Amino acid sequence: MDLPDEMIIKIWNNLNNIDVLYSFVGVNKRFDKLVRALVYTRSIQLAEKDSKTNKYCPLPDLIIDRYCLDILPQIHQYIECLILEPFSIERILLSTMYPRLHKLIFTKINTDFVLHHFTEESPLVNIFKNNITHLILTIDRKGSTSSSRIDLREILLPRIFHTFTNLIELDFNQNSIEGRPLISLYTLSSMIYYSASLAGLSISVKSFNDCLCILDGRFSQLHKLYVIIDQINTPSLSIENLTAVTHLKCFSLCSYSETNEYNSYILPLIHQMIYLEELELCLDVSHRSTFIDGTHLKNEILIYLPRLQIFMFNIKTHSKSMSNYMYMQSNNDISRTFLNWQYGRVNCYISHYPDNAAQCHIFSLPCNMTYIYMISYGFQGDVCKNVRILYLSDREYPFKHEFFLRIARAFPFITHLTVLNNRIINNTDESNDQLTSVVEFHHLISLSIRFQRAIYVEQFLVDTNTYLPNLIDLKISYNNLVTVTNNFTRDVTRRNCSNVQNLSFTIRTITAHAKDFYLYFPCLKDIC
Repeated sequence: MDLPDEMIIKIWNNLNNIDVLYSFVGVNKRFDKLVRALVYTRSIQLAEKDSKTNKYCPLPDLIIDRYCLDILPQIHQYIECLILEPFSIERILLSTMYPRLHKLIFTKINTDFVLHHFTEESPLVNIFKNNITHLILTIDRKGSTSSSRIDLREILLPRIFHTFTNLIELDFNQNSIEGRPLISLYTLSSMIYYSASLAGLSISVKSFNDCLCILDGRFSQLHKLYVIIDQINTPSLSIENLTAVTHLKCFSLCSYSETNEYNSYILPLIHQMIYLEELELCLDVSHRSTFIDGTHLKNEILIYLPRLQIFMFNIKTHSKSMSNYMYMQSNNDISRTFLNWQYGRVNCYISHYPDNAAQCHIFSLPCNMTYIYMISYGFQGDVCKNVRILYLSDREYPFKHEFFLRIARAFPFITHLTVLNNRIINNTDESNDQLTSVVEFHHLISLSIRFQRAIYVEQFLVDTNTYLPNLIDLKISYNNLVTVTNNFTRDVTRRNCSNVQNLSFTIRTITAHAKDFYLYFPCLKDIC
């Protein structure tokens, strides 16, 4: 090949490094020299990733065999990180020595995997104990077999810290769409061996008590904590004298369930983090008479954190029985509280409801979060390119076609969408231009429509309303599906159903389906 090295590298950079190594290791001396560059060998993903779903699956045995017998022994001294799926982990890690390996990313591990590999009897124990300082795990909660009676949430942390004794970073892959396990620390004894070296932890837990356990001193070197809490209720543990709190430099607290403990426990906890440099809050706060706005953040958070450099937030406030003055606040009123805000742009909107109830939603821009929960009808739109998972919910007002147009423009790369709304739509007040414009979700692969209003099924499945070229997973009411598709014969709903592989019914009403049903879903693999 007469191409210069720079041109060859430019071509390779457009390929997956698995393919580059598989295709060019051993071809000739020139390629061998180029392909051993750290850009191809430092981190190697030995699992196949679906470009649409981002889920991992095993590589073919032929490829794994070639890597284990030929490629890895030639480049083992350069490898620092391996991305592995469960079926080939032992073959790959035992195929050669990895003197620089310090980071492992395990995809879709389950209870059986933990019991087999995270133990002193594992053939991999020496690699785990001596080499690994950074560990990322994606948990497959459905994949256990013989060990299904064992609660992974309670055994996982003790097993990890007993097996990986030099861990510095532990990440339970908070960005995974496949579901996060809720780890329980509150039920574990504080005498269990944890980690004296752990500096960074990303984890999802059941309760606020679990979060307090993380900060009680069992992780003495912790200075980065990213925690998602399922429910923030009144804790039984004290928030005083938490020895790890003052060590924190980065703290992220997210909870997608409503909480009324914001003033009582969340703020007092944050006030103790006097050396904090980065803060991220994603909260759904209820039972307040005033909104959380820029003035509140300055007076109740920022004055306690003198070293704070980065502050990102996504906060929703639910208020009932507000005073007339507070209820009459507008989007502009909330925006003005962020004048001279030093932490970037902010988007905000208010949704007003009867009986002097309202909710205010404020979030940082650019939005770095991959999840946004519970966008309501008052959302006015601002482009958020990083968001992949979106929940739309409103208990009082319906979502109209124009609202979905705004959503599609504001969140152009969402892959997972859930719609929760049971209100009746009246489109008579929308312009013809709005009604004739097609809502386009080019990257959406998963759609869930809750409640029983067929109008939302009509909105998404009729191709003159919405364009869904990559929809794979659909969760929907069976009765509404039958109605909207005219018993699986209607042409204008056929295109958006044609690629669906997984179909779930919110209410299972039938186990056998007519021939037209399967013709309507030609790619269908699973029904539940």
